[in-house]
Amino acid sequence: MTIPEAVEIAKKHLVEVMPDLASSTIELDELETPPSGSAWRFTFTAIRPSDPNNSNVLELLRSRRSTKSVEVNSVDGSLLAIRNRAA
Repeated sequence: MTIPEAVEIAKKHLVEVMPDLASSTIELDELETPPSGSAWRFTFTAIRPSDPNNSNVLELLRSRRSTKSVEVNSVDGSLLAIRNRAA
């Protein structure tokens, strides 16, 4: 599996598990392969679009970013884990 293929598979898993992120811009922050090479680890930042029609102060102050760590099997692309990461 190539790096671009692994990135797309990890993004797909993230959106399948967390469908509310489908409308977000998802950016790759980090990529890691452990020495054994058995899994790809990615850190993504999802930036939710703002609603220009919403003037609710609480909504404006709410964080539009969430950071997730996704781990996929390097052989078959199966999902191993999704974790919250501190932004």
